[in-house]
Amino acid sequence: MILGDPAFLWLLLPLVLVGLWVRRRRELALDGGSEHVLAGLPRTLRARTRWLPGLLLLLACALVVVALARPLQGREEARVLTEGIDIMLVVDTSSSMLHDGLEPGVTNLDVVKEVVSQFIGQREHDRLGLMSFAALPRTECPLTLDQEAVLQHLQQVQCVQQNGPEDGTAIGVALGHAARKLSDSDAKSKVVVLLTDGENNVVEIDPEEAAALCADLGIRVYTVGAGRVVDRDVFNRPMEVPMRTALLESIAATTGGRFFRAKDATSLASVYAEIDELERTEREDLRYTDFDDLYPWLLVPAAALLLLELLLRRGPFLELAA
Repeated sequence: MILGDPAFLWLLLPLVLVGLWVRRRRELALDGGSEHVLAGLPRTLRARTRWLPGLLLLLACALVVVALARPLQGREEARVLTEGIDIMLVVDTSSSMLHDGLEPGVTNLDVVKEVVSQFIGQREHDRLGLMSFAALPRTECPLTLDQEAVLQHLQQVQCVQQNGPEDGTAIGVALGHAARKLSDSDAKSKVVVLLTDGENNVVEIDPEEAAALCADLGIRVYTVGAGRVVDRDVFNRPMEVPMRTALLESIAATTGGRFFRAKDATSLASVYAEIDELERTEREDLRYTDFDDLYPWLLVPAAALLLLELLLRRGPFLELAA
């Protein structure tokens, strides 16, 4: 509740002064003997209520003054304008993702699910899609604003059978499939976040050509090399070897994205947090305030009081009160 023209409230001061002046005159009249003279006479209704018209007039004037000050009742509405980003999340589901290279006792895929779930929860105003891939790509969830739907599909993602017909790491195929999903997007910014723990071993589509296609379509690709690569030494003992990341780095550079390396669950969470910051939506908060004028609710009772005052002074009430 606010006042549109609060300066009019200064007019209440003269009304208060008039009211005090009238009251003082009445007290002086009574002190001068009028009270003793009238004490012995029968008091009519008119005599007992002779002060009422003046009071009604003052109240009516006070309501008019407050109405002139324009009391307003506002309703505020906030709207958020965003420039949405379309993000396709691409997750490796080859059998190697069943290893526990990111966190002991937990499969790489389960760690990725947890981290990606947190990333999804931060993208309130963006459309998200989900793909999995091994030797073949699979669209788990098309682009949507429904975060819950993406999260549900993410939890259902499973690794393919080891050494089965679908086992493999087709980075080029997955990237080309993601580009096709984003090609019809009218979003100002289009992004692919591709996570894998291995090297491309399916030559159906060259990953470099898929990266060039993404660049032509204005799609940035963030590549994530996750997990630890374990090999055997000459004594058949397990040993960690560096991941070959040249291809992933090249894909990111070609498309204007970035390559990230994550060897454990903590660093993987940091990677997705950094991508989240790099791909922030531009947002603008607009607030609209709609005001309703309340002065009619004051003028109506003011008019009623004036009418009653006239009736008390000049109307039929005088005859009834006489």
